[in-house]
Amino acid sequence: MRRFLPMLLLLIAPAALASHATPYGEAMPESEPVSIAVAAADPAAYAGKPMRFSGRITQVCQKKGCWVVLEADGHSARVMAKDHGFAVPTDSAGVAHAWGVLQVEPISAEHARHLVEDDGAAAPAAQELRIVATGIEILDDVP
Repeated sequence: MRRFLPMLLLLIAPAALASHATPYGEAMPESEPVSIAVAAADPAAYAGKPMRFSGRITQVCQKKGCWVVLEADGHSARVMAKDHGFAVPTDSAGVAHAWGVLQVEPISAEHARHLVEDDGAAAPAAQELRIVATGIEILDDVP
């Protein structure tokens, strides 16, 4: 019995340490996520094709939860729910993975006003990295 218990603990430890994710929107294919910082360093290499991106949530649409801003190493991207197909809780926080298409988008004065006044966002730059996403997972228990 003494030998069995340590072996059992070794077998179940990885499952206990695995993080769980709360999904919103469509299910995402399994793939390795690309950090927002990596994508921001060379947006052209990642733009235009569906991929999994990762970062820490720094802002959430306070009106409907239809977008979040993901940040990694000082770089950020706004994740927009494609066709308003899903929403996340307005108090969402932590690390998230988004499945979508990366774009570099200019921000019109009207859109900037909408983000600030209606959604509670910080004033955006003249252009931003945007991920039009079909799904997002907010990871639990990630430091």
